[in-house]
Amino acid sequence: MSADGFDQIVRSWIVHWGYLAIAANLLGEDMGLPLPGESALLFSSFIANKGTSLELYYIIPIGIAACTIGDNIGFLLGRKYGKALTRFVKKVFRQSDEDVAAAKDLILHHGKRSIFWARFVFGFRTVAGPFAGMLGMEWRDFLLYNLLGATAWVTVISIFGYLISNEFTSLMGYAEKASWIVAGVLFTLAYLAWRRYKKHFKQQQRRAA
Repeated sequence: MSADGFDQIVRSWIVHWGYLAIAANLLGEDMGLPLPGESALLFSSFIANKGTSLELYYIIPIGIAACTIGDNIGFLLGRKYGKALTRFVKKVFRQSDEDVAAAKDLILHHGKRSIFWARFVFGFRTVAGPFAGMLGMEWRDFLLYNLLGATAWVTVISIFGYLISNEFTSLMGYAEKASWIVAGVLFTLAYLAWRRYKKHFKQQQRRAA
């Protein structure tokens, strides 16, 4: 099934199941399932402005709650199965113990901002929770910055979908393409920054030894 076809199915669920479909879609995406959370939120906000039973002032708190719960389930799964995930990452991506230690240090010092901004990037928001749990981030820090990020993201996306209702179809396509482009650019920048940080961390470790 194509991505467009699956997206149409999700929209159909929202039309028929309303708030339950919105919550399930966002909850699933943030637990790590490949669901179009951004599209679902935009579409539900769009039809809320078309005289349906959906209301924007319900969509926003339901969306925030679903995102936060889903992310925290992902975090707890990462925390519980962290050792297995660490072994998997080390094996598949050929990472050493030093690489994992550098990642934990990065989460410790810069993880809060990363969790907040990950919410706005397609793909990153799906893996941020499990990786934060796996790498040992404090749960209270994760909860706070994840909640702040979810509040900002859901509010912005919902209001945007509500306001562009007259030009929804064309602008929706641009928004989705822009999300992929931003994700690609940020992934590249993050990878380059990670390589630089890892090199600096390893130099510090060797000097301290």
